[in-house]
Parts: sequence; C-alpha cells; structure tokens
Amino acid sequence: MLDLLIVKKLTRKGKTAYWIIQLTLDILFIGYLFLFMDYDMDRLTGDGYGILIVGIVVSLLISAGICLSLWKKPKEESNTEED
Repeated sequence: MLDLLIVKKLTRKGKTAYWIIQLTLDILFIGYLFLFMDYDMDRLTGDGYGILIVGIVVSLLISAGICLSLWKKPKEESNTEED
C-alpha cells in the first residue's frame, strides 16, 4: 500500500530503480537472517515474523528515500497567469 503512494510520485526511471533497490534490499536482508543470524523457516515463521516485517518496512523506507530524492516528478505548475 505504501508502494502505491511512493510510485505515484516517481518518474518512470525512478519506478524501475525503486523496485530494483527494494528487491535487492529484501534479498540482502533475508539472506542476512538465514546466513548470519541462523534463522530457519520454522524459527522465522514462529517467533521471527516480527523482525521480518520490520526489516521489509525499513528496506521500503530506504529505497523510497533514495528514489524520492533522486527521481521525484517535478510539480506541475498551473498556468494562472493572465496575458
């Protein structure tokens, strides 16, 4: 749901970059949990779902911050000036 709000404000290049960064951070986070923190599927689904949700939300905020700072759509200026 947050993705839709963020993607509406990005350019086409920003949308692509957002999804690539988001997926990369998610894969790195889940890999970190399995390889370095010794999580397995039973532990992750039992008591580790909270850390998984927090990690995914943090990666969303990081990728959104990067993409909104670099590829935000310019504001449309209304032409209310009279000639």
